[in-house]
Amino acid sequence: MKHILVLALIALTYSTTITEMSERLSQYGDHPFGKSMVNLVTVNMKTGGSLNELKQLLQQIKDELIALTQLQDQENATFTRRSQVDLAKLQATLEQAESDLDNQRQEQSSLNSELTTLQTRVKEDQAALDRNSRGSGDAQSRLDAENADFATKYSDYSDAILACKEAQRLLMNLRGEGASLIQLTQDTKSNLIQTKENFQKIKEILEAHTKKSSLTLFQPIIEGLAEMTTKVNPETLNNVLSLVARLITALQEGQDQLESNHKTQVENLTRLGDDLRNEKQTLQVSLATANNRLKEIQSRLNELDGLINISNALVEVTQLNIQDATKINELEDAEYSNQKVSRQTEIDIVDRLIEYINSKLSE
Repeated sequence: MKHILVLALIALTYSTTITEMSERLSQYGDHPFGKSMVNLVTVNMKTGGSLNELKQLLQQIKDELIALTQLQDQENATFTRRSQVDLAKLQATLEQAESDLDNQRQEQSSLNSELTTLQTRVKEDQAALDRNSRGSGDAQSRLDAENADFATKYSDYSDAILACKEAQRLLMNLRGEGASLIQLTQDTKSNLIQTKENFQKIKEILEAHTKKSSLTLFQPIIEGLAEMTTKVNPETLNNVLSLVARLITALQEGQDQLESNHKTQVENLTRLGDDLRNEKQTLQVSLATANNRLKEIQSRLNELDGLINISNALVEVTQLNIQDATKINELEDAEYSNQKVSRQTEIDIVDRLIEYINSKLSE
C-alpha cells in the first residue's frame, strides 16, 4: 500500500513539475530547444536527480550558449570587416574601370575628330600635289617653248643681220667704183636680185617678232634694190646703204631685246619651277606625315576598340560581383540576426529553468 502511495506522490509531483515549467515557458510556445530542456529537467526530477547538479548543468549550458554567442559575434565582426574590405576593393576596381572606360572613350572621340581632320587634309594635300604636278609640267612646257621660240627668233635675227651685212658689202663694192652711173654686170645684177629676194623673205620671217620701226625699213630697201637691178644711181645706192645700216642697228637692238626678254622669262620660269619643286617637297612631306599619323590613329582606334570592350566587360562583371557580394552580406546579416535572436531565446529558456530550480531549492 505504501509503495502505491509513493508512486502516486511521484506522479503528482512529476505532473506538477511539467505544469509549472510549461507556465514559465509559455511565451516560447513549441520552441524545440525549450521542449528538450523541459524534458531534461523533468527526467532528472523524475529519476530523483540532484537539483544542485541539475542547476550546475543548466548553468554550464547557459555559459556555453553565451560563449557561442560571443564567438558568433566575433566571427560576424570579422566577416563584416572582410566583406567591407572586399566591397571597397570591388568598388575601387569599378571606379577605375569606369574611369579607364571614360578616358578611352574620350581618346576615341578625340582621335576620330583628328582622323576626320587628317583625312580632309590628305585630300587637300593630294589635290594640291596634283595641281603642283600640272603646274610643274606647264612651267616646263612653257620653258621648253620659250627656249625653242628664242632659238628660232634669235637665229632669224642672226640670219637677217648677216644678210644685211652681205648686202652692205655688195653695195659698198658698187659704190667703190665711183661712177655717176654704174654699169651693171650680169653677176652684179643677179646678186642684187638675189639680195632683194633675201630681204623680202627676211621681212616676211621677221614680221612675227620684229619691231614695226625696223619693218618699215625693209620696203624702201627692197624698192631701192629693185631699182638698182636696172640701173645704179649713186643717190639711190647711198640711200639704200643708209637704210641697211639703220636696219642692221635696229635688228641688233631687236636681237638684244629678244635675248634680254628671254633671259628674264627663263629666270621667271626657272624660279617658278623651283618654287613648284619646293612646294612639291613640302606637300610630299606633309602628305607622308599625315598618312603616317592616319595609320597610327587607325591602329590606336583598333586597339581602343578592344580596350573599350574589355573595360565594358570589366565594369559589367564588377557590378555583378558587387551585387552578389551585397546580397551575400545581406543574407549573412539576416542569418546572423536570426541566430543571435535564437541564441538569446535559448539563453532566456535556460534562465527560466534555472529560476525554476532555484525556486525548488528554496522550498
